[in-house]
Amino acid sequence: MANPYKILKLTIAVSTILLGTTSARAINGSWRGDLDMGFSSLPLVFNFSDKGDSTTCTLDSPNQNVYGLPLTVDYVSTDSVAVTAGSIGATFTGKVTTNEIIGTFSQRGYKFPLILKPEIPLSERRPQTPQPPFPYQAVDTTFYSADGTALCGTLTFPSDFDKGKTPICVFVTGSGPQNRDEELFEHKPFAVISDFLARNGVATFRFDDRGTGESKGDFAAATIGTFRDDAKAALSFARTFTNGSCGIIGHSEGGTLALMLAQEGLPDFVVSLAGMAISGKETILAQNKRLMDRMGFDKTSIDNSMTLINAVFDEIIRQNKDRGSAPIDIDVIASSLGVSAPPAIMQNIKRNVTNATPYFASMLTTDVRKGMSKISCPVLALNGSLDTQVSANDNLDAISNGIVTATVVMLPGLNHLFQHATTGEMEEYAQIKETISPEVLSAILSYIRNLK
Repeated sequence: MANPYKILKLTIAVSTILLGTTSARAINGSWRGDLDMGFSSLPLVFNFSDKGDSTTCTLDSPNQNVYGLPLTVDYVSTDSVAVTAGSIGATFTGKVTTNEIIGTFSQRGYKFPLILKPEIPLSERRPQTPQPPFPYQAVDTTFYSADGTALCGTLTFPSDFDKGKTPICVFVTGSGPQNRDEELFEHKPFAVISDFLARNGVATFRFDDRGTGESKGDFAAATIGTFRDDAKAALSFARTFTNGSCGIIGHSEGGTLALMLAQEGLPDFVVSLAGMAISGKETILAQNKRLMDRMGFDKTSIDNSMTLINAVFDEIIRQNKDRGSAPIDIDVIASSLGVSAPPAIMQNIKRNVTNATPYFASMLTTDVRKGMSKISCPVLALNGSLDTQVSANDNLDAISNGIVTATVVMLPGLNHLFQHATTGEMEEYAQIKETISPEVLSAILSYIRNLK
């Protein structure tokens, strides 16, 4: 049975041709609605363009980073509209009123009520995104990682930049392909932090992940070690622009990479924003358990599933260590353990194992606690109390217990992106206008200014 929650996929081959139809009433602009899927919702944006004698439309799914999916406009009149997304087998039909389009989104036999309302401008949806004119200099540049891969980024110099003493911060992104702004759901947290620091006398350098944005290379073939080397190269490159201190601001996985480089004595300071300080395996297991809890599985099903997932992870780690590549038989592992998981969980485990990458194996084995005693530079570790991806308590405790130079701060009411949140769940990220809380910006700046 098709999964109704897979409304859009990043792997969609976009081939639908825009077709125009005669319009008796202009429907123009962007209209947004939230698709209610039970335990979560999915924002969808329909972008209509009235061209006088025809109307065209595209679809955005910001939470899935899908933009500009072409739709066929089947029908449009003074009071109704119908569009089709042929490449994903979906349709939307609705009645047009003054301020709403009330309709139904259908896909492969599933129907969801959907009410669209006029989209507010991006500047209002993301009010913290920096806007010109800027009182500082930003320079796009290229540097090279250890394997020769060309990586592209932006250097930002404050108006009072002094090569002899101005500090510079290198930004390192979290997991997944990220551009230099760490753009997610139209939020640009690294751009916001960089702008704030530049306005307050701190230079910055942020860069696109390999294979992302303007950077070259193959993201899919990279491992944690590859990304560590990229961050190391960025730090060395940034040092050529100042004789002042040079540190790293890393978010999530980027915080982990920053701590790795600190173990080598490379940065002058580290700011870890929700950095993973326990092992990757522990982190991913906790994320899986939380997801199953939210989906309403009973305790026995969750316990059995976690036992199975843990064993599968161990086998992935073993094969990675031994450079093996034999297929992992999930059914055999489950049978040997005497456990059974719900069919949906079994299917998901099998799919993820089939698609497992060298990166995933390297993430499972990553554990920066092993070398924390080597870290001597100042470390500021911040976590939000509502972080549902990287446990604030577990990771701050690991840093506090392992790094004598660390200052750890738990920030109440903030999620993994350091937004003020209600639940901290991932589906809130796109719904919150705030990109990053002002107290986090102030904490980073104050820490850097007070470094000796």
